[in-house]
Amino acid sequence: MQRFISIDNVCAWPNLTLLDDGTLISVVYNQPVHGAWEGDVDCWASSDGGHLWERRSTITAHEPGTVRMNHAVGVAANGDLVVGCSGWTDRYPPGTPHDQMTRTFAESTVLPPVVLRSGDQGRTWQQTNSMPNGIAGLSEHVPFGDILRSAEGSLCMGTYSFSFQTKKGNCYLVRSNDDGQTWGDAAPIVEDRHVEAAVLHVGDGVWLSAVRVFGTLELDLFESTDDGHNWQFKKNLGVPAVSSAHLLKLADGRTLLTYGNRMPNSRGIDMRLSEDGGATWTAPNRLIHLPPHGDCGYPAAVQFPDGRIVIVYYVARIEGHDRYHMGTLLFENDEI
Repeated sequence: MQRFISIDNVCAWPNLTLLDDGTLISVVYNQPVHGAWEGDVDCWASSDGGHLWERRSTITAHEPGTVRMNHAVGVAANGDLVVGCSGWTDRYPPGTPHDQMTRTFAESTVLPPVVLRSGDQGRTWQQTNSMPNGIAGLSEHVPFGDILRSAEGSLCMGTYSFSFQTKKGNCYLVRSNDDGQTWGDAAPIVEDRHVEAAVLHVGDGVWLSAVRVFGTLELDLFESTDDGHNWQFKKNLGVPAVSSAHLLKLADGRTLLTYGNRMPNSRGIDMRLSEDGGATWTAPNRLIHLPPHGDCGYPAAVQFPDGRIVIVYYVARIEGHDRYHMGTLLFENDEI
């Protein structure tokens, strides 16, 4: 395994996308705090398999007093990058000291999501908009994770809508039938107390979703066998308090689940593997240890055609580097 500090001084919550020419795109929140400061999401690129990264653009343009930070990313059929992004009101100016930031997310409001696309691999962006309205009694839709193509050819984006007050949370698969220009048809994955649904099109219209449970922060697994229109609970994945998860289908047919373990004194990036479409999983395995206390998690993974696997994550600090950053792990396929 190779390990790098790739994008420094950002909280990140990175999403990772592999383009047809081998370019890696990472979309990250661009401030070194857990969403408390005004900010946006930036586009970074690597042309050498994840060793070195360059910043290409700032994707969103936040209004004063707000932040754009929660995002989903994918590639349209025509090759354009597509980003859905929401955020929050009542954020502090960049540079505000931590002891002066008393406002919580529960005291703020979720912004309506925007959709942007780029035809030049993330260098410039145009806003297209048109996302479903929020759910009555809950927040606006919050984009999350990978934007993927269905068997029938539509683009699909995972979103969630929730309430801090009631601890309710619904997750959806939102569909676009015009290659990401407009979005609708929000199919419920689960309507209960869940947020941040990592989605994966396994193939032939079969989908999996690893969903974070609101409050307990464990992971539930859901499945769709009709191309994401209807979903059923599959199992609880039996992991402790986590950050959000990511799902990736490997070239050999296995499913890779990665997630941030946030248990005190046992923090790190963990993984499990399934060889049977999510019916059974290997025991949790530690990919990298992180400091025993502090902010961390939100991994994302891609696999190159030659089998190499890239996993990115974020962490507030590590030994010898006392700043938020996006870290990168590079593996050979047989290492996973």
